[in-house]
Amino acid sequence: MTDENSIEQIAHGFLADYLEFYPTLGAALGLHMYDGRAGDYSRAAIDAFLRTLAGWSRRLADLDPALRRGPAAHDAALIEQAIARERFAWEVWREHERNPIAYSPALDLTVYLKRDYAPLPERLRALVSHLGEVPRVLDEMRGHLHQPLARPVAEAAQEVFAGHLAFYDLELPAHAAAVTDASVRSRFDAARASAVEALRETIAWLEASASRARDGFAIGEAVLQEMLRTGEMVDVPLARLLAVGEAELERLSEDVRATAARIDAHASPREVMARLARHHPSEERLLPETRVLLEDLRQFLVDHDLVSVPADTRPIVAETPAFNRWAFAMMDTAGPFETTATESYYYITLPDPAWPPERREEWLTKFDYATLKDMSIHEAYPGHFVHFMAVRQAPSAAARVLTWYSFVEGWAHYAEEMMLEAGVDPTPQFRLAYLGEALVRQVRYLVAIRMHADGMGLDEATRMFERYAFMEPLPARKEALRGTFDPGYLNYTLGKFIVRRLRDAYRAERGAAFSLREFHDRLIGLGAPPLPVARGALLEYDDGTLL
Repeated sequence: MTDENSIEQIAHGFLADYLEFYPTLGAALGLHMYDGRAGDYSRAAIDAFLRTLAGWSRRLADLDPALRRGPAAHDAALIEQAIARERFAWEVWREHERNPIAYSPALDLTVYLKRDYAPLPERLRALVSHLGEVPRVLDEMRGHLHQPLARPVAEAAQEVFAGHLAFYDLELPAHAAAVTDASVRSRFDAARASAVEALRETIAWLEASASRARDGFAIGEAVLQEMLRTGEMVDVPLARLLAVGEAELERLSEDVRATAARIDAHASPREVMARLARHHPSEERLLPETRVLLEDLRQFLVDHDLVSVPADTRPIVAETPAFNRWAFAMMDTAGPFETTATESYYYITLPDPAWPPERREEWLTKFDYATLKDMSIHEAYPGHFVHFMAVRQAPSAAARVLTWYSFVEGWAHYAEEMMLEAGVDPTPQFRLAYLGEALVRQVRYLVAIRMHADGMGLDEATRMFERYAFMEPLPARKEALRGTFDPGYLNYTLGKFIVRRLRDAYRAERGAAFSLREFHDRLIGLGAPPLPVARGALLEYDDGTLL
């Protein structure tokens, strides 16, 4: 009989409370008992959640140390860090009072449409229930947000909520068209109309908020440092993080100059990159060629013994559904608890057929052959797809539910660099494509710290993306804008740094017995814990040096 105070029992109770507060996460994980719920973000619900977290913290503190051994110690660390992360988010950062985009996950209805995990009428009933809660969530959001909002955040929020409105208003009806049950259709129509009206009112409210917004957006040095400490267990002074980032930026920039010169010594790196962008598959060939590319990447992993790959499962390369066309490409792996519809999709966003030819060609330049390969490494082999297939096999429910930003994106970004080093493509064209993507992540890392701790403004951050990542003004501004409300996007590079250092420490410990495949398998087999927890699990002696 399991001790009620064991880690196993604590984890079971904590996860139940955690997903009760975040039902949209539960549904996305494949736990469909949470379907149909947007979540309760009233003041009373938040206060109750914080009391619940404090109770679980006390349970863990009172736990007999003898019970914190082996796998139990790993789960205890995950739960403790999740509690610290949540308490920071709601008590210190208080993003729910400053950023409308924090409520966007509660408005996401795509979980009911992406997979046929149940018959459409059943999924539509859950969607109708969720839709019915949207007006309440928007009311709660407006009640929490403090005026004036930060101008960049208000600007970005208008675009995000306009996207939700377009989906609800223009795309949702087509998904209900096949349902013949008149009562379901009637409830759907009524719930959708109410949600659309609530979104229109919210967008008008955001427009009014933007007209009186303030310029400041920084969370401040102390809060940023605490975000890293509680969110990622990274307790490294910001000055050290900046120094490491500056050195990496210089290294990457010099590599770009040298690599571009190998292709054309008489052209600038920007000119060389623009020329390479024109070498891409046609619109008709983009999906078929991506399928061939994924098989080649998978075979490279097998031939070079780099990481274990799923034996009988492949991601399905498909055109991005209309309701998800916000990115060029994305990996959508089935949730770790999904048992019926377990397909994983690698979505490629094709040009909109309504666009004029010149804009469609401009879009396709993002899929030049070299960049498409690097992108597919990040998203699929051995990036997110391989990783999240491993998460499905993680040893505990806590490891499958609780994931961390720096691990998820750090692994995928590390995978790009690792594959380059392994020789997946020795051409300077591929190296330049990898470097271009790495520089975008590197500038994110630096501007996130500088904007939130050193007073860098949005315009200066935009110029950094233009100068160092070779971006055009509009995408550069969008990248900088994201950093005003998502300082955590520094975790792509921060995670890469830590994984790289962990690999080197693991190699030093293992000596002649070191196997890159064994290291990778053990690492992603942990799930996606805070990377310092991964260090403790993999190293016999952990000196705590992250960078």
